[in-house]
Amino acid sequence: MSTKRNRKKRNEEIAENDIKHIFERALDEDEAEMLSEEQIDDIASEVPHEAKGKRSSRRLFFILGFFVLIMSVVGIISTYSFISQKVTEFADNTVQKNEFRDFIYPIVICDPPPFDKTIKMRNETIISAAIWDVILYEDKSVYAGEFDNIIVPETVIERHALKLFGDGLAITHQSIIGTDVQFYYDENLRSYRIPVSPRYFTYSPLIESITRVGERYTLRVGYLSPTPSWYSNDEEPIPEKYVEYVVSKRGDTMHLVAISQIADSAVEAGL
Repeated sequence: MSTKRNRKKRNEEIAENDIKHIFERALDEDEAEMLSEEQIDDIASEVPHEAKGKRSSRRLFFILGFFVLIMSVVGIISTYSFISQKVTEFADNTVQKNEFRDFIYPIVICDPPPFDKTIKMRNETIISAAIWDVILYEDKSVYAGEFDNIIVPETVIERHALKLFGDGLAITHQSIIGTDVQFYYDENLRSYRIPVSPRYFTYSPLIESITRVGERYTLRVGYLSPTPSWYSNDEEPIPEKYVEYVVSKRGDTMHLVAISQIADSAVEAGL
């Protein structure tokens, strides 16, 4: 009996120890799990700081790269603007030369002697230049025709003279009889008979330089003689002479102020 009791008691102690061991293990596991969760929380609290550091570095590199890119773009734009400005200045000078060339062309054809406000231009020159301005730039289809001529009222000639030489003109209308071209004045019609397409031009202008003082522009003009159609040469034509024109320009309005001959010595020296 005692043996059975002792065995039973022993079994109960073993069972009790097993249960206690199980509880201890359970407690140990819970504690381990709690520690793991605390560690995880600690790690989780640290990870954002590391991520923030990485993000800050990336943001710094991004800003730096963006700044370099912007500076590169600014450099390209500045270079482009500089080149465009130089090209524009060159183009503008060419446009300006062409503008003055067109203005003085009808006067150059007449090859007038030097003049200024104290030495007035001759009446024949004023009329001839005004007529050449009509021939070069007017719509000649609006005028009545007669054989190879058009009939242009004297008021039109006066308007073109005013365009070229400004106010203060005293024009006496008359026929202009040259060896190569003639402009006949009809007193009854108060009009000029002008060739529709005259073939003779004495000179054409080549503007080599322009200097400006206020509203006055001084033009160095080379006089080019007409080149026969059969003559071909790759070289640029050489002016026969140089003349200095002074033109007043205000806005789009231009008037001839003076003409002066450049000394032969200066022409030979290429000045």
